[in-house]
Amino acid sequence: MAISQSRYVNIESGVGGGNVVSRRQLGARLFTTNPLVPTSAQIEFSTASDVGNYFGFASAEYLRAIFYFGWISKLITTPQKISFARWSSVANGSTIYGKVAAYTLSTFTAISAGDFTLTMGGFTTHITGINLSSAASLAAVAAAIQTKIQSITANGVAWTGATVTYDPTRSCFDLVSGATGADTIAVIAGTTTDVAAPLGWLTGAILSNGQGVQSITAVLDASAAASNNFGSFGFIPTLTLAQVTEAATWNDSLTPNNQFMYSVPVSAANASAWQAALVGIGGVTLTLAPISAEYPEMAPMMILAATNYDNRNSVQNYMYQQFNLTPSVTTNTDANTYDALRINYYGQTQAAGKQVNFYQRGYMLGLATDPSDQNTYANEIWLKDAMSSSILTVQLSLAQIPANSSGRAILLSTVQPVINEVLDNGTISIGKPLTTAQQLYITNATGDPLAWQKVQNIGYWVDIQIVQFTNAAGTSEFKAVYTLIYSKDDVIRLVEGTDVLI
Repeated sequence: MAISQSRYVNIESGVGGGNVVSRRQLGARLFTTNPLVPTSAQIEFSTASDVGNYFGFASAEYLRAIFYFGWISKLITTPQKISFARWSSVANGSTIYGKVAAYTLSTFTAISAGDFTLTMGGFTTHITGINLSSAASLAAVAAAIQTKIQSITANGVAWTGATVTYDPTRSCFDLVSGATGADTIAVIAGTTTDVAAPLGWLTGAILSNGQGVQSITAVLDASAAASNNFGSFGFIPTLTLAQVTEAATWNDSLTPNNQFMYSVPVSAANASAWQAALVGIGGVTLTLAPISAEYPEMAPMMILAATNYDNRNSVQNYMYQQFNLTPSVTTNTDANTYDALRINYYGQTQAAGKQVNFYQRGYMLGLATDPSDQNTYANEIWLKDAMSSSILTVQLSLAQIPANSSGRAILLSTVQPVINEVLDNGTISIGKPLTTAQQLYITNATGDPLAWQKVQNIGYWVDIQIVQFTNAAGTSEFKAVYTLIYSKDDVIRLVEGTDVLI
């Protein structure tokens, strides 16, 4: 046997630059109290039929999904994904929603000494001696399982108060703990004659842990921490003004800001009061929604979800978009009222004697420093995410980014492709005249007297500086600080003309 060549030449193979950080999909996330959504979890769907199969075709989730996935933009794009998250507005107990299947009684009557292991209420118990041979119906099977669980009195009220039922509508066996509050539920197959799998409590089951009452802030924190793969959010249950304000404040306080668009329905009765309470909070948009079976507040969420920023000229004007909705504003008086409040609505005008309906006017709330247009806010959501993922990708791919001119050059070459993308998709506006105040602001912010001309003529100015700072531990570190000033994509909402006859 020869001496290994690796003693002299040792070549390792690997893929360089293979670490790619994914970008977010800017779909909608709806918070629901529906117990079919497990606590502390998000579930995603790509079609309305999938939502219906999961929640039921009469559910509020399905009705919204039909509207959401049924819309096609002017660019022939549609929303690609919707997610649902659970909000525990009241304390709930651990729950098992069994797998939906065609169950037969004979499967269970063949079991005379079944077993499985259940964890609930802080106890894990191997349940044995389950006799289902005399069950006369699937409901009787559920009752027998319930009796067996309740008989284990040493495990407390979670077990003695537990209920097991057969749901003939969904065709599944469900278990609900007898106690509410924080808890963990789990099921392990039996070791002799398993009963868990025949009940549908293993693969395909929905297991939801017990959860105490959640504040709006708590559920939003938990949901975004678990998965920030969404661009907008709203609530299916009707919220109070205090709860809406809490959600809006949470969204506006995120670091960095402009991460999510919060879409809120208002009525004619509460529009003025809610606008007054929320007007200074950025990231929130209000839409008049007077009809209970229609969801115009989802319109901006759908436009964002249907915007494919990878395509050229893909950014969209959120006004002049048409949906299958009943117009809620049909007079100049009402339009003037809601426009002044920056409240959006589905409005109706007419041309040549025909009614024309479309979403109006694409406003956001917030301070003067916050984006006031839905399209601008949405574009900034995408741009921040694209920049973040590109910079993190290069940090993961390279051995180091030196704190010198070479590192600055590396980062400039990293952000430039993203800038090229926003030039292509229309997020950056080229050739938009700048006011004197804007020119002075750019000059002051950059220290470059010619910077405003670059912003006006090519759409942007970018720079990166290497800065030394003291971290929380009191030691010195270096950070790269990039500044991108760009001309945002303003849209035309009004066209005025003059016909001159000679």
